[in-house]
Amino acid sequence: MTQRLEGKGAVITGGGRGIGKAIALAYAREGARCVVTSRRFEDLEQTAAEAPDGLVTAVACDVSDDSSVKEMADRVHEIFGEVDIVVNNAGIHAAGRFMDIEPETYSRLYEVNVVGIVRISQAFLPGMLERGRGSVVNIASTAGLFESPGQAPYNASKHGAVGLTRCMALELAATGVTCNAICPGFVDTPMLDGFADLVGAESEELRAQLAQRTPMGRILDPSEIADLAIYLGSDESSGMTGQTMAISNGMRMS
Repeated sequence: MTQRLEGKGAVITGGGRGIGKAIALAYAREGARCVVTSRRFEDLEQTAAEAPDGLVTAVACDVSDDSSVKEMADRVHEIFGEVDIVVNNAGIHAAGRFMDIEPETYSRLYEVNVVGIVRISQAFLPGMLERGRGSVVNIASTAGLFESPGQAPYNASKHGAVGLTRCMALELAATGVTCNAICPGFVDTPMLDGFADLVGAESEELRAQLAQRTPMGRILDPSEIADLAIYLGSDESSGMTGQTMAISNGMRMS
């Protein structure tokens, strides 16, 4: 049976934990050679160790730093040449009342959650454009689709990621390179634990509360996001671009 990503090279930022790790392992199972990046190299090593057939390589990178991104891109080209899929998953979160959050927090989140997408995409798009094919998959959030209290910096940055996705897709539409965004709802990841710490709640208690806010009454597993990312990275989605796909257990269905 042919694997859906066989022969493709992929870069997944934030690939050491949570959604990024799930995507990297799913891509490897579908035959892609992957480089996972993050500031936490020990997490990346664990992802690589769990992947089949040595298909995942760990390369440290800070998406908010120009020189770090350049060094990572150079290393990726040494490992497997050109890149067919870029998954911009690296992201950070902040929570609190609007009047209590310093402007610097907004800048910090925007630098990672939006400008990080710009840096990584610009590093690998030239090769895609030269070959006339490729996929950019941006991991945004339902926080980029509608408002929510207590996390204005995160929502603003994810709205930026959604808008950036649409603009990128429009400019790339005639090139053979697609650009789409996945907007997950509540997902069982370390970021959710971090959110619990920020708001002073127990992780399990918060999970139960968030699950009750969804029509399906549950929290998503990272593998569910990875399944959609496989489709967007594969040739099956070659006619889809500029889309923001919510996978959220039915939030905002009405």
